Amino acid sequence: MKKVILAAICLGLFIIDNTMMPFLSVFGVMPSLLFCFVISFSIINGEADAIFVGAISGIIQDIYFPNVFGVNALCNLIICYIAAVVGHNIFTNRKMVPIFISGAAAIVKYILVFLIMRVIGITILLDRKMIIMAVLNMIVTFFIYYSVFDLCKKEFMKKQWNFAEK
Repeated sequence: MKKVILAAICLGLFIIDNTMMPFLSVFGVMPSLLFCFVISFSIINGEADAIFVGAISGIIQDIYFPNVFGVNALCNLIICYIAAVVGHNIFTNRKMVPIFISGAAAIVKYILVFLIMRVIGITILLDRKMIIMAVLNMIVTFFIYYSVFDLCKKEFMKKQWNFAEK
């Protein structure tokens, strides 16, 4: 049930990212609710859940990259895993460190996508938009982090699958 709920949340946030967030763009750059959610979730929940939400969110985001499918999935998976590892060493009930991690993760993702695209032979710009995106993601994380933290503490999100149970 947990994975179905996470996949549904990721899909819903992806839809909001692509329908409503363009109206909140700054200099042509918009924050990503989906990316902020998966980073926050990864910081709170650990590596296994981070790999799942990173892969799912990346696959969903790859809908817009049909010729290079998998770039976002790979980048999100790596970044969410790193965020989960860092999350073990911080107090997850504090807000400021996860906010800065979200901004740093946005910059790292932008650079990873840039490098992968460069290797493939596709040119994208590495410019000030990266910094604007990081700041916007930090602002979004400021507003959603405690909601994600509360969601992660719900019983249905903590219960693990047990197929041997009768």
